[in-house]
Amino acid sequence: AYEIPLRLVGSEMCIRDRLQAALNAGIDWPCECRVGSCGTCRVILKEGKVKELADFAYTLDGDMLDKGYILACQSSLKSDIVVEVDKDQKGVKDIQMAG
Repeated sequence: AYEIPLRLVGSEMCIRDRLQAALNAGIDWPCECRVGSCGTCRVILKEGKVKELADFAYTLDGDMLDKGYILACQSSLKSDIVVEVDKDQKGVKDIQMAG
């Protein structure tokens, strides 16, 4: 299994899988739909590689993709990774409607 060091505001921790493992560990990781359509589980991939289980461009815009965002619920690990998550982020549609 691969490890994911998580950089949450004020803390770090390692887990051995992706979104579901983080949730099982009690980490307050935003997620609403778990199918890749809302974008609340998005994280910035800082290091490592993932396999897209669905096309991220369906939910994330070009700017987000350029910044390295991935969808945690639609990613399979190909290596150890380091991600940055904002536990207070909103869904992509909420951001688009507010902007």
